[in-house]
Amino acid sequence: MFGPYRFTRLIGRGGMGEVYQAEHTIKGWTVAVKLMSETVSKDPVFRERMKREARIAGRLQEPHVVPIHDYGEIDGQMFLEMRLIEGDDLDSTLQRYGPMPPTRAVAIITQVASALDAAHALGVTHRDVKPPNILITRDDFAYLVDFGIASAKTEEKLTSLGAPVGTWKYMGPERFSDGEVTPRADIYSLACVLYECLTGAAPYPSDSAGVLISAHMMNPIPRPSAAREGVPRPLDAVIARGMAKRPEDRYASAGELAQAARDALSNPDRDRVSDIVRRSQETALPERFVDPKTVRHSRPPSAGPPRPSGPIRSGARPLNHPPAGRRAPHPPQMPSAPTSSTGNPTWALARPPSGPIPGAPPTPPFSGPVSWQPAAPRGRNHWAIVAGVAAVVLVLIVAAIGIWAATKDDGSAQAGGRSTTTAPPTTQTTASTTAPTTPVPSSGSSGSPAAQARLLAALPTGYPAGSCKPDDKTMPGAMVSVTCGQNTDSNGPRVSGYGLYSDIAALKKAFSGFIGTFTVQQCPGGKASPTTWWHTKDPNTILGQMACGTYKGDPQVMWSNEQTLMFGLVSGSPQGPSIDQVFKWWGSHS
Repeated sequence: MFGPYRFTRLIGRGGMGEVYQAEHTIKGWTVAVKLMSETVSKDPVFRERMKREARIAGRLQEPHVVPIHDYGEIDGQMFLEMRLIEGDDLDSTLQRYGPMPPTRAVAIITQVASALDAAHALGVTHRDVKPPNILITRDDFAYLVDFGIASAKTEEKLTSLGAPVGTWKYMGPERFSDGEVTPRADIYSLACVLYECLTGAAPYPSDSAGVLISAHMMNPIPRPSAAREGVPRPLDAVIARGMAKRPEDRYASAGELAQAARDALSNPDRDRVSDIVRRSQETALPERFVDPKTVRHSRPPSAGPPRPSGPIRSGARPLNHPPAGRRAPHPPQMPSAPTSSTGNPTWALARPPSGPIPGAPPTPPFSGPVSWQPAAPRGRNHWAIVAGVAAVVLVLIVAAIGIWAATKDDGSAQAGGRSTTTAPPTTQTTASTTAPTTPVPSSGSSGSPAAQARLLAALPTGYPAGSCKPDDKTMPGAMVSVTCGQNTDSNGPRVSGYGLYSDIAALKKAFSGFIGTFTVQQCPGGKASPTTWWHTKDPNTILGQMACGTYKGDPQVMWSNEQTLMFGLVSGSPQGPSIDQVFKWWGSHS
C-alpha cells in the first residue's frame, strides 16, 4: 500500500521513478500512479518540475492531454495520480512494427498538434515532444504527456546548469544556444516525430550528443521520401519547413504543420486520415466531443477531460498496420514492464500481462496538491544534471582533456595570420571545395616527437616559450595534444588546447564530440554557429568547422582545420578577454 493506493502492476521504470497501475481504495477506481524515487523527491528542482506538470495538465482541458487527478507527497515520496491510458507509446510501436503508412502517421501527428496548440495558446512550450511522450490507444487516439519540463512565459526556468533540457534527437537548433525558446521549438520536434513515423528512424540517428547538435544546426534536412520508398514526395517539403533551422521559417502553429502534411497526401489518403481521426474520437471521447467532419486540425470544446474508452489489451498494431476501422488481431502479450530507452519511466500505459483492464473513472475537477510538505533538500541535485547529457559531457571533459579540465578545457587555436571569415549557413555553393590535407604518417606513435613537432609548428603566434606543454592524456582520438597558457597577442585567449589528428574523419569526430561540452551561441556579429569557415583570400575552399559558445561562463571558440588536421579550443573569461575579443583573435590567427 502507498497511502490510499494499492499497486496492482508495475507499468514502467526509469531513472527518476516508477509508474504503477493502482486501485484507489477510497474512491474505488483504477488509475496510474507515477511514483518518484526518494532521491528525486528530495530534489528541489525536480519537485518544482513535478508541481509544474500537475499545474499545466490541470489547465489544459484538451482531450489529447492525459488528465492528472491529484499530486502530492506520501511518506517522503512524491506522486502523480493520472488516468490510466490503455495503449502503447509511439516509440515502442515504431520499434516493434517499424514505420507507419503516411495516413496513420499524419492522423497521429494531427492529434498531437491539437494538444500542442492548446498548450501554446496558454503560453506553454512543451520542450520535449518525442515518440516516448506520445501515447496511442488501440484505435489510434493519441495523447501528449510529460509537461514536467514545459516552459511557461510566466514561470521561472528551472535549468541551472546551462544545458538544454529535452531529448537531443528532437531538439531544434535554437535549443542549443542561449536564444529564446518559443513554441516553434515544439513544431520542429513535431516535424522530427512525423519524419520518424514515416521512415522508422529519427532525422539524425546518432547517440552522440555532439554529432546530434552539429547535425541539427548544420546538416541538410533529410527527405523522408529518400529514406523510405512509398513516402509521398510532397511530404519532403512539409518536413523541410517544419525542421527549418530558423524558427521564423517554420509553420506558425502545430496545426498548420498537420494540415500541410494532410494536404501533401492524395485525395483518397486525406479521406483516410479523416476516417482514422474520426474513428479514434468515436471510441475514446464522449459523443459531445466528436466532430463528424474531422478533416482539419481543430480543438473540441473545453468541456472537461474525456472519459476513456473501454478496456483493451494492447495499443499496438500488427506489423502490416491494417487499415483503420478493421479489427486487428492482438499481438503477443508483453509480460515484462517496459522501460523507456531514455531512462524515463514509461508513462501511464496500460499493458497487462493478460485479460482486460477495468475502465478508469470519470475525471474529477483538478483539486490541486494534497499533503504537500516540502522536505529540506539534501545532497546533490541528481536530476538537474540532465540525465545522460551530463554523462557525455563529463566523459569528454575528464577522459579527453585531462589536466586542463580545471582550467576550462575548451580552448581554440588558429593556424596562421591571414584574415578569416565565417560562412553564412545558406551561402555555400557547389563550387566550394575542401582544403587538401597533408596526411599524418601512420608510423608515428600517439606521442611521437615528429607529431609533437608538427603540432607545435602549426600553433598560432603569441605563445611565450614553454607556455604550451604536452598533455599526459591527449584529446579524444588525437595523436598528440597540448595545453597553452595566456596568449600575449592582442585579445589573446587565457587558456588554449590544441590536438593533431591522423585524418579528417577523426578530426570531424573530435569537433562533434567537443561541441557537446559547451553551450553553443551565435558568434559576434550574428554569425552562424556552428558553421564552416574559410580564408577571405580563397572563399571557395572550406577549411573546416567552427563554433562559438560558453563553458561555465567562460567565452570560447573552437574550430577544426582540415588542411593541418588540427583542432583548437580557446577560452576567455568573464573578466576578459570577452567572446568578441577571442573571436577577433581567432579571425586574425587562423
